Amino acid sequence: MDLSEYKKNYKEIFELLKTLSKDQITYKPDKDKWSIHEIITHLADTEVQSHVRFRTILANKNPQMIYFDEMDWSVILNYTQVDFEESLQVIELMRRVNMNLLSRLAPERFNKKGFHSVRGEMSLGELVNFYAQHVNDHLKQMKKNLSLMERNT
Repeated sequence: MDLSEYKKNYKEIFELLKTLSKDQITYKPDKDKWSIHEIITHLADTEVQSHVRFRTILANKNPQMIYFDEMDWSVILNYTQVDFEESLQVIELMRRVNMNLLSRLAPERFNKKGFHSVRGEMSLGELVNFYAQHVNDHLKQMKKNLSLMERNT
């Protein structure tokens, strides 16, 4: 399986973050929309989830993956109060650890399937691609936040 997109897709986010002010990182386009800070916290939680889900598919006989409601997590876990730098460190560590695992696998291992409680049956390869696209989607969301902030100030 080609892991190049999965391996590199945080690069643009990290480059973008280097250019942003605290105000840009904490700007919320609306009360029910996430700031860049909250997006990064969500991505950190997602990387931890992917760490568990990849291993669940690979190692369990009847792999089950439980859905987590990202909006509930962001409110109940108070994402605005989570340490931003710590979230970045979690992302970097988890992505590196996951890449180390995935890069060692024989190609046929990416066909192994698990059952997601909302999405249904998914192969490991589909899940890897999902997480790569997930990061790209949130990069677009961050850019949209910045554009909205620029228009509103």
